[in-house]
Amino acid sequence: MKNTLLLPKVLLALATLITFCLPAFAYQEINVQNGGTIKGSAKMIGKMPFPRVYHLILFPNIDMCAEVDTDDEMNRVLDDFKVSPNGGLKDVVITLEHVEAGKPFNKEPINILSENCKFFPDVNLIRQGEAFKVDNVDAVMHNSQVYQKERGKILLNIPIPAEEVSEGIVTFKKKYKIMQMICGMHEFMQTWGYRVQNPYYFKTDDQGNYNIGDIPPGEYVVNAWHYLMKPQKRKIKIVAGETIDLSFEFDADKVERPFYETIKSGRIKKDAVVPGTAKGKEMGR
Repeated sequence: MKNTLLLPKVLLALATLITFCLPAFAYQEINVQNGGTIKGSAKMIGKMPFPRVYHLILFPNIDMCAEVDTDDEMNRVLDDFKVSPNGGLKDVVITLEHVEAGKPFNKEPINILSENCKFFPDVNLIRQGEAFKVDNVDAVMHNSQVYQKERGKILLNIPIPAEEVSEGIVTFKKKYKIMQMICGMHEFMQTWGYRVQNPYYFKTDDQGNYNIGDIPPGEYVVNAWHYLMKPQKRKIKIVAGETIDLSFEFDADKVERPFYETIKSGRIKKDAVVPGTAKGKEMGR
């Protein structure tokens, strides 16, 4: 009798063990014939958002850091929204979600340049567990942390020695997708990463345009993401050999600043002046 009662528990334990030991879903590469295409653009509407401003007097290596993106008052200016004359928004990541099989996943490696206290590019596309390289051409060391944006947790610490190439590997927790790398010495040194799980993605160009082809027929969700905007989703149905025009509009009044950048305490106000600048001399500083 005891053995009879024990058997269902044993079977349940074995089933649970097998479930957790099964490999996670993996994208399958197949030969896509007569696939469909989606193309379109991402645009910014409304008044252009103000840039983020960092007073260089607060940070080390001020002379080198002032070489790029610096205004007359010695402020490093981060222009997060690169918009073309017709409103096209650059660096919006367009992805297709839940694609189980399709064209080869021939993703280019991630190479980040660190120069004049700035990371290039602003946005990277990254796979789970993918390694990336940081080429620091500055004559000073940078010390960066990689954050999981959704939870604010540090995923990785990366010392970046002067004039050397460093390497890191990002492993996202659970199903999170967004990372941000920030230099601990120079807060304005920032670059973002978005997790891709299949090769159906595109980062919009200087005109805000994108084009994704060789999509197997079926129903999908298209996701449009910018690192300071709320993501947008659209459902589409791909038919063999057909092209879908799909565009996205982002409202400039709905910019979502990182929480730590909304804290006013401890920060120098925008009207502060740096000694030695034109405005500072006017005020005798």
